[in-house]
Parts: sequence; structure tokens; C-alpha cells
Amino acid sequence: MILYSFLVIIFIFVGNIIAYTTFSEDELPALIALDIPNSTYKEFLKPLLVKRVSGTEQHAKVQEFIVNQFTNLGWHVERDNFTSVTPLGEKPFSNIIVTKDIAISKRLVLAAHYDSKYFEPPNDNFIGATDSAFPCALLIDLAYSLNQLLSDQNKADVTLQIIFFDGEEAFRDWTDTDSLYGSRHLAKKWEETYITRTDYFQHQATSLLDGIEALVLLDLLGAKDPKITNYFPTTSWLYKNIARIEERLWKQSLLKEDEDDLDKDFMFDSSLGSSVLMNIISDDHVPFMIRGVPILHIITEPFPSVWHKLDDNEKALDPDIMYNLNLIIRIFVAEYFDLKPLSLSAKNNTKTT
Repeated sequence: MILYSFLVIIFIFVGNIIAYTTFSEDELPALIALDIPNSTYKEFLKPLLVKRVSGTEQHAKVQEFIVNQFTNLGWHVERDNFTSVTPLGEKPFSNIIVTKDIAISKRLVLAAHYDSKYFEPPNDNFIGATDSAFPCALLIDLAYSLNQLLSDQNKADVTLQIIFFDGEEAFRDWTDTDSLYGSRHLAKKWEETYITRTDYFQHQATSLLDGIEALVLLDLLGAKDPKITNYFPTTSWLYKNIARIEERLWKQSLLKEDEDDLDKDFMFDSSLGSSVLMNIISDDHVPFMIRGVPILHIITEPFPSVWHKLDDNEKALDPDIMYNLNLIIRIFVAEYFDLKPLSLSAKNNTKTT
């Protein structure tokens, strides 16, 4: 990804407002307790902490690992395979698209790229732990921890979809043609793919892009002291809900903090409003954004100090930050879909005399 700084004026038209359920303080610990034994983000992270350059043997192994996790969960798995010309010749790419319920056209989409940047020898040992091994591990863990609740969800007209983009990184210098290979291909493909919506008047046909309620892109996460900014007024209400989740978890002492740090380090800023944007980061959301898809970009800015350096390995990851982000995103998705644990739902529905 690359950062551009300039002034952007945005005019907003608010259409259908998506329902969002804020859980009570008593309900948050139950969601935290949803960890699956031997299937935490730490376990999912280990196979991803390798070189994952698109078109290589190791990249193919990582692709199979991701696919196998969602096959085991019973999700619908699609490989969007294609080839594209790069500065290093024609390369194969494969976006991985996993969907909880493929029969539902409306989706909340979470995404991260699973490839790692190419560097010429002898500097070719780049792992990309923050960029974006940890975000991918977080998304896999999210699916495992919420899978059963998603199966029993009340909001049955919307499903969760996760995209693992391939070819986000440039092979040489970042340009419009040498970057975002996977997201450029998929956004164009979905824009040109139409389905008939039986829930629409006269069974109106809509593109696959039209079914995305919001695309939440995760990138450059897991390092110490992240600051995550609100970039898009159209999704600022989602950003603020995430920021409030972080505040509520700190209030209940449910997040982890450095014992030597007397101040709580907030990653999100709930005070940010729908202001004029000053920084536009070119990342996998852009091909979807220019086609009108609402975007929430969860990325550290400034970028981590290890960005595109060999030091972006397991040592660059902060255990507390990873734990906190994992919980915050889990609760955000649970609230979005109104996914209360069954024990809480039963308790809340019990009549008293």
C-alpha cells in the first residue's frame, strides 16, 4: 500500500441505515470466552509467518492452509484464479473468498491480503508479519469463534463473507498496474456479475458489488502502539462503534495493557467525526471504493516502523495488541449480526414472576 496526502471533499447521501445492536456490559465477557481450544489466532498465525510471494510454492501452501480452515468449518469456499502480467512476467494469482451462507446476497465483507512482498536476493526473507499475516490469522480466528453463533443468527438477511486478497504487493515499484492485482481483478469481476434478487421488486438484477453492505479491510496490524484513523464519513458510524467497543472493554479491564504503561493506549479515537479527509492510503479497498462500495479501512497510520523491512517478522508483533484487536473485531462483528451467545439469549428470554 502507499499513502497519498491531499484534500478531498466528500458529499454524503445516507440511504438505508444498517441495524446495529450494542451489547450490554454483561454480555461482553461471554463473547470473549468464545475462544476455541487449540484454535486461537496464535495457532492460525504460525503457518502464515513465512514468505508468501504470489506464484511461489510457499504461497501455494499458505493458500491451501487458509482454504482448509474454512472447508473444515463448512463455509462456501471460492478460489478466484487468474493470471496477470507483472514486471517479472506473467504470474498466477488466487483470491480466496469464503462465505458463511452463499444463498444470502447481502454481505458484511472483511478482508486482508495474504501475499507478502517480493524482494530480490539476498534481501528475500521478508515475512510480512504485520503485512498481513496477523490480519489473516485474526480473520480465521473470527470465523472459528463466531461460526456457531452465525449459524443461529437472528439477522438472517445478511451473511459474513471474508476475502483473502492475493497480489496486493507491488513486484517492483507501486503503480496502478503493479499493485492490487487481486482486488482490481475481483472488483471488476463482481461489477460485471449480476444476480437476480428475489427480494427485490420485479426480481431486479443487481451486481455482486451491490450486495456488499460494507467492506472492512485490515492491514499493517499487530505492532506496538497502533493508531487507527477514521478515513471515510460514509462508514464513520461503524468506526465509532468499534472505538466505543474498545472504550467499554478498557472500562471493564477486559483488554491487556503494558504493566509499565500507566496510560491506556487507545487504538481507535471515538472523538473523530466525519471530517474532510487528508490522507488516502492506496490499498485493496480502492478498486471497490471507486465503484461505490462503503469502506472501513482498519490500518495503522503512520505505518509500523518495520513496514517493508526484514524486521517485519514475528518479533514485530505485540502480544497485547494482537489480543486486544482480536477481541475488538470479534465483538464488532457479533454486534453487527446481533450474535449473542446462546446462554445469554436464554437468560434474556427467561420470564420472571
